[in-house]
Parts: sequence; structure tokens; C-alpha cells
Amino acid sequence: MCPLHLPTKFTLMSAIEEGQFLAQEIAELLISKNKTLSVAESCTGGKISSIITSVVGSSDFFKGGIIAYSNQVKLNQLGVRQKDLEKYSSVSEKVAMQMTEGIKNQFLVDYAIATTGYAGPEGEKVGQVFIAFSSSTKTIVKECFFQGERREIVDQAAIETLTLLLTEIKK
Repeated sequence: MCPLHLPTKFTLMSAIEEGQFLAQEIAELLISKNKTLSVAESCTGGKISSIITSVVGSSDFFKGGIIAYSNQVKLNQLGVRQKDLEKYSSVSEKVAMQMTEGIKNQFLVDYAIATTGYAGPEGEKVGQVFIAFSSSTKTIVKECFFQGERREIVDQAAIETLTLLLTEIKK
């Protein structure tokens, strides 16, 4: 489970700077290991892909991504099961796991990450985000709870996802 993140210590500038720092380190590791990456994003809406592709040389390891904002895209492009969407909802551990496995298999990459969550602005579950990581040996999902405005939740989810990716590829 992710720690509770508070927006007071998380500004847009710090998110951009932290994202660029993480992406640079991820790029160096993936290039040195000759490994590849793809991304499936729902609540982050392409922010993670944008951060990754801001790094010079990202085309050496980043194969692409899918912004699966609608359930139809999750079903048709990522192979998420209809019964799991109905039973657990699009914001669930099961769906995040299927998103990351689906993007990994579709793009034939070594590593994949995915996000699905409620960024707001309204609803009782705003801030709940599931982040998934998949490799050839494992798939893990973290449930996170973020606070703040919509943009802050998206920024926090992107940074937490990149942090998870970096942690896992360092192993």
C-alpha cells in the first residue's frame, strides 16, 4: 500500500522535477540492461508516457503506450475481462493487473506499468489509485490514496508509478 501523500508538500514544479529525475534514472537503467518498457494509463491520461519520452534516448527502450480512459479501450486493447470490470469496477487491483499484463503482451516488452484510479474532482473514492508493474517473472499491484486537486492526484500517481518501476528494475 502506498503511503498517504499530502498535496502541501507536492507542487507542480516538484512533480515535474521529480518525474524528470526518475525518468532519467529509469532510462539509464533500461538502456544499460537492454530492456524495454510500455505503459497503460487510465487516470494519469498520458502523463507517465510524457515524462518518459521527455528523456533524450527514450526511443531506445520505450515502445509505446495506451491511454485506456474508457472501459472499451481496456477491454478491446488491453484484454481486461468484462466480468472483472462488472464485478470489481475499472478501478481495482484485478483491472490494474490485467492492464499491465495486456500492455506488456501487446507491445512484447520486458517491463510494463499501468494506472487506474479516481482523480476527481468529485466522489467518495477520489484519490484511490491502483498502480501495477509487470515483468517476465512477476506482476504486482499497489493500492494508493492521494489527496489534493485532480492535477495533484495525477502528478502523485505518476511519480509513485515511476518510483515503483525504478525500484523493480533495480532488483
